[in-house]
Amino acid sequence: MSGQTEILRLHGPLTIKTIANVRDIIQVYLQEAASLRRSLVIDIDGSEEIDLTLPQLLLSARQTADRTGVRIALNKPADGNLLTVLQRAGLLCGDRHKDSFWLEGKAA
Repeated sequence: MSGQTEILRLHGPLTIKTIANVRDIIQVYLQEAASLRRSLVIDIDGSEEIDLTLPQLLLSARQTADRTGVRIALNKPADGNLLTVLQRAGLLCGDRHKDSFWLEGKAA
């Protein structure tokens, strides 16, 4: 990687009603990051309306990033509504390494 970073800011409701558009945006950013050999940092406003579809999409994006050699990370630890959704869905296992993508805001 060249050390440069693509930053994707996700704002507004991040729910089943909007997730298809969010998916399309993430795909474009992942393709661009791969072609430019950059990392992708995703900025999520935890105060926005968020449901389980966002963490599911981010898990899928991480797999895609791994296959294409892109490092992907959150810009900060999950907070607010995102953290609540992760906890309620049982996506945090208590293992620091496994939870680091969500709780440390860095590439896993």
